[in-house]
Amino acid sequence: MALFSILIVLLLERTLELGQRWQFEYWFNKFSQKLASVFEPTALLFPVLVLTLPALLTYGLVTLASGLLFGAVSLLLWVLIPLLCVGCLHYRRLYKKYLLSVCHQDIQGSYHVAADLAELDMLAVEDQAMLGAKVGRLLAWINYRFYCAIVLMMVIGGPVAVVFYASVRQIELLAKRQALPQVALIEKLLFTLDWIPARIVALGYVLVGNFSHAIPVWSRSIFQPKLSAYDLVTSVAMAAEQVSHSSSEPGVCMQSTCRLVHLAKRNLMLLLAAISLSTIFSVFM
Repeated sequence: MALFSILIVLLLERTLELGQRWQFEYWFNKFSQKLASVFEPTALLFPVLVLTLPALLTYGLVTLASGLLFGAVSLLLWVLIPLLCVGCLHYRRLYKKYLLSVCHQDIQGSYHVAADLAELDMLAVEDQAMLGAKVGRLLAWINYRFYCAIVLMMVIGGPVAVVFYASVRQIELLAKRQALPQVALIEKLLFTLDWIPARIVALGYVLVGNFSHAIPVWSRSIFQPKLSAYDLVTSVAMAAEQVSHSSSEPGVCMQSTCRLVHLAKRNLMLLLAAISLSTIFSVFM
C-alpha cells in the first residue's frame, strides 16, 4: 500500500493547488501553541508530548480504520496523512518569488528572498554568482526534507513514521525561527532519523548526476558518521551537478539554481523507481 499511496500523494501534491490548511505546519503550529499554554515549553515534558501525541493519534486512527469498508478507509488515511506532511507551500512560494526577483533584476530582493529560504536574517554570500549556487543548494535540501525523507519514512513505517518525522522536522524549524526553545534532544533525534535516508538520497544524486565527481564526495561520508545530513546531501548534489560558485554571467546566476532543482527532481524519480522495483521483486519472490 505504501508505494500506491506515495504515487497518489505526489500526483495530488503536484496537480492540486493545496491551501494552507493542507499543510502539516499549519496544524502542528496550532497544536504546539495550545500545548505551550498548558505546559512550559522549556520543560522536558513539552517536546516529548508535542512529538508523541500526533504520532499516537495517527496510530490510533490507522488502527481503528483497519478493515473498514474493505480497506478503503485505511487507503484514504494512507493518502491524506502523508499529503499533509509532504510538500512545502511556504518554500514553494519563496522560490517563485526568488525567480521573479531574478527575472526583474532585483538584486536586493533576490538576497532577501534567499535569506528567507535559508531561515536566516542575512545570507552570507560573496557575490551574485554565488547566490544562485547557494539557493540551488538550499532547494536541494528542501527537496530532501519535504519530499525524499517523507517518501522513505512512508516506506519504513507508514503514516505513523511520516507524522513523527514531520513533527521532529517542524519543531526544529520552530526552534530555528525562535518560536520554541532549542532542545538538544530534538537535534540529536533528527540527526538519527536522517542518518540513513540522507545517505540513500545522496547516493541517488551520485547515480543521476555526474558519477565521477560525486562518488568521491559520497564515499567520504562513509568515514564521517557525524557529518550532518545537510552537508552530506547538499555537497553531493553540488558535486553531482558540477555547480561552480563563480560565473561570467552578469547579475544573479539562475542557471546553477535551475540545474540543482532539476537534479533534485530526477533524484526523487529515481527513488520512486527504486521503491517500485523493490516492491515488484518482493511480490514475485
